[in-house]
Amino acid sequence: MIFDYIRETREPTLLLSALAGLVGLSAAIYYGNASISIGILTIAGAILAQAAVNMIDDYVDFKSGLDKETDKTKFSGGSGLLISGRVKPSFVLIFALVLLVVAGIIGAYALINAAHVAFVVFLFIIVGGAGVLFYAKYLVRVPFFAEPFVALSFMLIGVGVFLVSSNSMMHILNVLAVCSLAGIQIGAVLITNEIPDINADRKYGRRSGIALSEGPARAWRLYVGFQVFGYVLLIASIVAGILPLTCLLVLLFIPAAFYIATGIISYKNAKAYEKIMKVSALVCMVYMLVLSAGYLLYLM
Repeated sequence: MIFDYIRETREPTLLLSALAGLVGLSAAIYYGNASISIGILTIAGAILAQAAVNMIDDYVDFKSGLDKETDKTKFSGGSGLLISGRVKPSFVLIFALVLLVVAGIIGAYALINAAHVAFVVFLFIIVGGAGVLFYAKYLVRVPFFAEPFVALSFMLIGVGVFLVSSNSMMHILNVLAVCSLAGIQIGAVLITNEIPDINADRKYGRRSGIALSEGPARAWRLYVGFQVFGYVLLIASIVAGILPLTCLLVLLFIPAAFYIATGIISYKNAKAYEKIMKVSALVCMVYMLVLSAGYLLYLM
């Protein structure tokens, strides 16, 4: 039973917050004077916050009835634990709020140790906390808001880790650029994972970009738009000298993006599509590792 509640916190994409934070920490190391311990602790807080989001999302979708109409996969449709009765809704909500409180305590500790950037980081925490509490029930009902908001939230994780690790606003433009690249890729993963639930999301009032699209045949345009924007930002940032040349390594992922877009267009059923979602998540994770390595390799 306890293991089921632990499973409820786990999603295949739970590592995304850790890797987004790693991008920010790598940038802090690259620019010098980084507190690696504070950075790692902040990343742990981000992981707890994302686990809380997953649980609250499951709780809200269970209560609304949405989860009863989704096709369950490893990457979409909810965990299925609430529907099966293996976990209790009230306990899931309490567990999520406990994780959120612990994440908040970690955030407060990071603020204390980053006095020079405390106000900016505090604003990030407020935005993140609002996202955790209100995303599943309210924010997903704002037209075309869900995917950009998720991208922004993960971008802020990376930037926040940089700020508390370095306790400085120096090089913030550079860090905004690289963390935006990470956020855009995570937003693209969300787009990919939303495809099987288009009809159910639309029926229950979700108004994300994917839910408002006219099926996978048109939804791929949003995915491609995210990817094109990300790669244009990457090249522009390198040309402007904002990012090190080694970050060009992520151009190697363009064929994978094309493969995923093709998979979205040819969507037939959730089970067959699960391979595309797996590739999307793995590509995003490796992409962020390469971004981080792009900074660290430049130091060698």
